[in-house]
Amino acid sequence: MTSISERRELPLALGPGLHGATLELKSGRAFQIRTTDGRRVVASLADGVDPALADDCLRTGRMVIVSDTPRGPEIAGAIMTSLPPARSEDGVVTIDAKELRLRAERSLSLEVGPVSLSAEESGAMRLEGDRLVIDMAALVRVFSSRVELP
Repeated sequence: MTSISERRELPLALGPGLHGATLELKSGRAFQIRTTDGRRVVASLADGVDPALADDCLRTGRMVIVSDTPRGPEIAGAIMTSLPPARSEDGVVTIDAKELRLRAERSLSLEVGPVSLSAEESGAMRLEGDRLVIDMAALVRVFSSRVELP
């Protein structure tokens, strides 16, 4: 019976265990990584790792976890340094922030049952629903070159 180390097709590039690294370059599905001890190694994504996660780590400099596998060094995931938005047991997601920005290249849509708000890159904004209530304590101003009411 052969041991695991005898079955390895590639030599260990990183050594045993998990290693922290940052992504430096991307070429196709391969990434050049720099380990915390300064070594540069080429690694691929492990099965199940979302390529968009790796692209985000490359763009932001977020540290990833890498390890040696029989296929060579592989990126196993990202190291989280802040909590993501959490979903409670009743399905409520709460995001607390001083300022919240949502950016979309083409469109943004918010939907709740039959009500929707959408914004398009053309500048058009649409609010759809059965009723609209505007409840302001002080003042409502409408600035527009043209207003149409039925």
